[in-house]
Amino acid sequence: MDTKESKLPEYISKEKFNIKWEEVVGQEKVKETLKELIIDPVKSPKQLDNKQKPLKGILLYGPPGVGKTYLAKAIANEFKGKFFTVYGPTIVSQWNVQTKPERIIKDLFDYAKKNKPAIICLDEIDFITKTNNDSENMNDTTRKLKQEFLKQMHELDNEDGIVVLGTAAYPWELDSTVRKCFQKKIYITLPELNARKILLELNLKNTYNNITNEQIEYIAKNTEFFSCSDIIRLIQDVNYESTKKCFKAEYFKKIKGINGLEWNYTPCEQNEPEAIKMKIEDITDKNSILPPKINFEDFEKGIHTVKPSLNIQDLKNYEKFIEELSQEE
Repeated sequence: MDTKESKLPEYISKEKFNIKWEEVVGQEKVKETLKELIIDPVKSPKQLDNKQKPLKGILLYGPPGVGKTYLAKAIANEFKGKFFTVYGPTIVSQWNVQTKPERIIKDLFDYAKKNKPAIICLDEIDFITKTNNDSENMNDTTRKLKQEFLKQMHELDNEDGIVVLGTAAYPWELDSTVRKCFQKKIYITLPELNARKILLELNLKNTYNNITNEQIEYIAKNTEFFSCSDIIRLIQDVNYESTKKCFKAEYFKKIKGINGLEWNYTPCEQNEPEAIKMKIEDITDKNSILPPKINFEDFEKGIHTVKPSLNIQDLKNYEKFIEELSQEE
């Protein structure tokens, strides 16, 4: 088979990522470990003896939304080599179309071998190697996927310059033989207090708001079990509530424009001196409509309506897995 990059199948991504290492918020120890294991060996190749060969498999596991895939994309940007990735659910969805899922795994490894140094990223690998599935067809698909993956990982023993990076939200669903292919397993945790503060600051940077540093501190402290995606969802929800005020408003005022506009219309109270009785449909230039600034009260309301996607029992499942993992190893 011709494995030139120009003929990459659509199910294999060779996307270029622009996520900088420093843009990954928190996870400093994880980033340092990944830098040592993946990035440095390519930037500064060394002659290693058999006992010091670079790791072939690294698994990033942790709750949904903590940034495992984002971290993988940052690695792709820093890595001075090729980065091939497939998304677990996409592989499984191929079982009822033209391409056999196990062929996708084979193609992925073939392309990487032809374009070393390379990283193979299997995003949501727990989805493609579940120990139990709901149907006979899916069980057969999973069995073939697992066999092909194990075969390819075994063949990597004779290959240098290839690292397999897996991400998993539910690592306990991975078959134990598949887990053993990843010599290094790294837990990606929920963002800590300082990371939550930075996430809030970054995502509020381009919004119209009057949130103070002290209020950001308060919001960060009250989002303890929020994942990165939960915090982004909170800000999106607060933004949406601000936009809704425009549709409900019966009075607007004309203010000096921002973002290159001469004027903006923003909702106001009836008793304000500049108030004009009008509704959103009365404003001809919709680009001139400016939602009111996001304020602290909006966030207080949002924290009570946007709940973290993880609960205490979910965290206990990860603690249990980490304990079982230590016994395995």
